[in-house]
Amino acid sequence: MEAFATVAELETRLGRTFEVDQQEQIQVLLEDASTYLRHVIGQVVYPRVQSTFVGYPVDGRLDLPQWPIVSVDEVTRDGAGVEHRYRPGYITVVCDEPVTVKFTWGFLDPPEELVRYTCVLVSQALLTIEANLGLSAGGLSSVSIDDFKIAWADAGGLSGMALTPHAEAAVRNQFGMGSATIAGSR
Repeated sequence: MEAFATVAELETRLGRTFEVDQQEQIQVLLEDASTYLRHVIGQVVYPRVQSTFVGYPVDGRLDLPQWPIVSVDEVTRDGAGVEHRYRPGYITVVCDEPVTVKFTWGFLDPPEELVRYTCVLVSQALLTIEANLGLSAGGLSSVSIDDFKIAWADAGGLSGMALTPHAEAAVRNQFGMGSATIAGSR
């Protein structure tokens, strides 16, 4: 799935340029960090997708399974259009029978906060990769240059790509709405 940040955005934030032979690895790390953020959020919020699903309204209300909603494009039952009204996060229909809903959701461009967090996560991983320590050194607390020294804290509790609990909660609160995801096509 598409990364929230590009190699160029990471280069700008780090003030460095990656060699051509490094860019494939950097791209994979950006995708990994974006996948981690999607897991934290609990859904896919980028890229923009049009999806179709069959839903079962309760008392005329049908919650939409993804966010942010761009448009409700079509609501049908047995191939015929169904009158509906969009409300933030759900639609209302005049029936409780199953309906097929086609809707468009997701950000057109990744939100800047998710671009930043993606770059932060990759930057964390690069520190250990460039020191030939692998991907999951965990709990790295300091690195010294003279008489080379690397120190770890917290017994690896922050192994690999990880946000602080506060940052995780902030991302989840800002971009999440639940844990449901659906497949779609662009």
